[in-house]
Amino acid sequence: MLTKMYLTNFLSFKERTEFDFTASKYSILSKTNVYENEILKGALFLGPNAAGKSNALKGISFIIEMITGEGTEFQRYRCFFAGNPITTAEYEFAFDEKKVAYVIEYNIQTNSISENLKIDDITVLNRKGNIGELRIGQTVTIDERVDGETLFLRTASFNTGRFPQEPTLRKLMEFLQNSYIVDGYNRGALYGKSIIKYAEEFGVEKINKYLEEFGYDFVIEYGSESEGEGLKVVIGEDKKAVFFKRKSFPIPIVIMNESQGNQVFADLLPNLIRVIENPGMLIIDEFGNSLHNRLSENIIRFFMESAKNSQIFITSHHTNLISNSVFRPDQLDLVSFKDNSGSEVERLSKYKPREAQNLEKMYLGGMFEGLPIYEKI
Repeated sequence: MLTKMYLTNFLSFKERTEFDFTASKYSILSKTNVYENEILKGALFLGPNAAGKSNALKGISFIIEMITGEGTEFQRYRCFFAGNPITTAEYEFAFDEKKVAYVIEYNIQTNSISENLKIDDITVLNRKGNIGELRIGQTVTIDERVDGETLFLRTASFNTGRFPQEPTLRKLMEFLQNSYIVDGYNRGALYGKSIIKYAEEFGVEKINKYLEEFGYDFVIEYGSESEGEGLKVVIGEDKKAVFFKRKSFPIPIVIMNESQGNQVFADLLPNLIRVIENPGMLIIDEFGNSLHNRLSENIIRFFMESAKNSQIFITSHHTNLISNSVFRPDQLDLVSFKDNSGSEVERLSKYKPREAQNLEKMYLGGMFEGLPIYEKI
């Protein structure tokens, strides 16, 4: 699981910025939101528009996209107002009491990548430009033709068959490959892009089980037709669709004709299920878009109660999530943009709020960082 991240010259984070995802000594919530090894089950990034919240998520997403093969251009992540030619992303993970430290550097002047990965301070992977070295036990493998746009960690993983001799690296790769990135404004939700793919492979029984646990007044069907309350909707023999049916009034409605909130929620469910049931990360930008405040709270609480070895990282403007009953104060990261210094981040736990205090009201009252200021002109 991800314990820390450091970004330097990365998008709006000009200076080396620490993101700590371990439990602070100060806490006023139960252990529901933290694992026994004191790793938090996720974080919420708060702040004004253009403060750098989404950029923090992009820092986490960066390694996932590069490992899963989505691909990206390194130069896109450079802080455009910094003079430093080197963009750096540092990650620390923990698996079975072993610490994994992984550093990626990209030099825009030489158009070259450097990588270094250590397990408990012992280097097992190192890359300079197009030359990569992998050390597993007594075996040393050198690759002198590493692709300039691909992480050597990904290449080495494929070449070794997913690190069969190094269980910690294997768990890291499985963790990253079972991680999902969701844009709260993803128009794919309109067509049920994610949920249709899931239904084709696994059916909808498990989805409906989760909807039942949420107490949601809908069930989902997948097929070429559906009927209820005297109405029958036929898609066609060779076509299938996701249908919503309200339990209290089960008229079938194709996902494209459903409310935007139901579309967003339904398309989020497959990734939520995958991450709850298998170790990984769920990263959602603009979480809560089109969802009722109470549903947003329930999703987070459900994840915190159900996840076993996974984490959720989100941005949101739903201030009702700033609550001791949803997130711990050390899970609330306040992001601010400080002009030439770029984006900065601090955890709300720094202010040591008391358990009985209303964090949302305090935040909106300007008692913490990360609140937009709109002055009348």
